[in-house]
Amino acid sequence: MKKNIALLAFSLAPFCWAFGQKAVLHIALANSTAKACYLDAPARPKNAFSEVPLVNKRTAVYTIALTRPEFVQLTCLAGNDWGGKSFTYLVYLSPEDDLHLSADMNKAGFGIKVRGKGSNKNQPLLALNDRSYTYAFYKDTLPKRIIGAINATQNSLQNKLSRYVARYKPSAGYVEAWKMNIQYYAADMYYSFKENNKFQVEDAYRRNYAQWQRVADSLSSLAKLNNDAALGAFYYQKLAIEFLGREKEHFSDEAYFHPTAFYRQWYHADTVEGKKLFDADGHNGVEEKIINKYFSGKTAEYLYANLLAGAHVQQNPKNIPEIFDRFRELYPGSKYIGQFSGWVDTVKAKQKRGLNSRMLFFDGNGTSLKSLDEVLAAMKGKTVLVDMWGTWCGPCREEIEKNSAAIRAHFKDKRLIYLYIANLDTGNEAQWKKLIAYFGIEGTHLLASQKLTDNIMTRIKGNGYPTMFIIKKDGTVEPSKTAYPIDRDVLFKQLEADLEE
Repeated sequence: MKKNIALLAFSLAPFCWAFGQKAVLHIALANSTAKACYLDAPARPKNAFSEVPLVNKRTAVYTIALTRPEFVQLTCLAGNDWGGKSFTYLVYLSPEDDLHLSADMNKAGFGIKVRGKGSNKNQPLLALNDRSYTYAFYKDTLPKRIIGAINATQNSLQNKLSRYVARYKPSAGYVEAWKMNIQYYAADMYYSFKENNKFQVEDAYRRNYAQWQRVADSLSSLAKLNNDAALGAFYYQKLAIEFLGREKEHFSDEAYFHPTAFYRQWYHADTVEGKKLFDADGHNGVEEKIINKYFSGKTAEYLYANLLAGAHVQQNPKNIPEIFDRFRELYPGSKYIGQFSGWVDTVKAKQKRGLNSRMLFFDGNGTSLKSLDEVLAAMKGKTVLVDMWGTWCGPCREEIEKNSAAIRAHFKDKRLIYLYIANLDTGNEAQWKKLIAYFGIEGTHLLASQKLTDNIMTRIKGNGYPTMFIIKKDGTVEPSKTAYPIDRDVLFKQLEADLEE
């Protein structure tokens, strides 16, 4: 294969069996400075989001094994800024397709051309998407304008499908897939908009909740939430996944505003016992409850796979072995079992770990410290890599799993100290130490008070987690030159220079 082509091969789709035929998407961009395009493939939970590197900022190849057609959304940027010019393209891939998509980021409509096997199912008339029109309606306090715009776009898609069929003569399977896709377009777009917009107009949203919900109920009567027959439709997949995540957010709202009814309904407990159960697992366990209440059949099986995939990505092991066992009992023949069983076995093994002598703790866990100056005094004369994290923080856990052991290995014979400061975790000592053992986080650990967290984040101008910074031998503080997701090579060079001073 030519050197100027990057081949990104993915594991078999969750909707596929062990052997499938390949479909290939060749991408060629002009007038783009982006380093990659991005694939959203909700049909395959374990590999739902992927970066497709562009060789010389121009070309890439996406290869996928599948035994049935599948929607994959491609996003390409003109640069590396997500707020800049970009396009999304809903590709309908079938076994043995060999598509060549070219685009010019400077041309109207991006000058997209698609040729090759399967091109009659992937022309811009239907495939080129624009969701940006919804941005104009953010901060609306009533749903009238946004639902009008969404319905108009859905009607336009229906008209485009009729024109598409007449012009390109696609297969009957393609037509049926797009009909189902269009059926769920309005429900997905409205739900996504509503759940994002409520944070823009919180008070007004609560006042007008009945009107926002009335529209949602009307849409769900036309496109029901639990529908195994729609599992191949991109917009149905996105709706089901977002519903799972947003309902999890609603749990926190209900626990705060209506605790008695909430804990009785979901935990069959009073507020004291219910709160303990909710606080013990507000993520994986909550998602399982939502799946079992609202979904059944193949859709529930699919969302269980999304639960497991999300926990894997965010390195959240809470209750995963128990949830996986229940999933396997409900769906003993599921094609997803083999995809996650190895990871679940790893979780079980890591949960048996205990603390070791290379995991050090400040006296009293450091909870009495109130300022960065106190931390600097304790680390005087040392070069220290500081990781501001939290047990509740998915990106923090991701970075620790990915980088902590590799960083220690790289600086094995160097005098580099590792300090992990857990934030917003007071009262959570048991879980904190469990995760330190689980991830094998060797170094010095500190459980920060709110005063210490506030002081450090103010001093280092930190605005989120995870945040890294370096304490130099002379007691000065230096911000990390790389942020989430960490570029390990950049961090290594910075630390090596500091250690030589």
